[in-house]
Amino acid sequence: MWGRVLITLAVASSVANCGDECREYSEFTCKQIEAAEYNVFFAPPKGDAVRLGRASGLSQCGSMARSYAASTNMSRADWGYVCCMIAKGSDCYEKHR
Repeated sequence: MWGRVLITLAVASSVANCGDECREYSEFTCKQIEAAEYNVFFAPPKGDAVRLGRASGLSQCGSMARSYAASTNMSRADWGYVCCMIAKGSDCYEKHR
């Protein structure tokens, strides 16, 4: 009896996450990842990362980084950025781009 219950629960859990590729590397769905709040960090070619502020969603995070790079006349090859998800009491629960 308990064996069947456990198997049923395992299958149900698997099906619930089916089709959401973000669950392969995160406990959040792709929709949750896109909509989350993020701290935005800009990584110049030399020196320490610069905190640009807070963004609502990954799109805004990337836009903030691109805008900062444009304002400092950096070519795309010269910089990077990290979106630190604000979740579960952490200022950087997961890193995304």
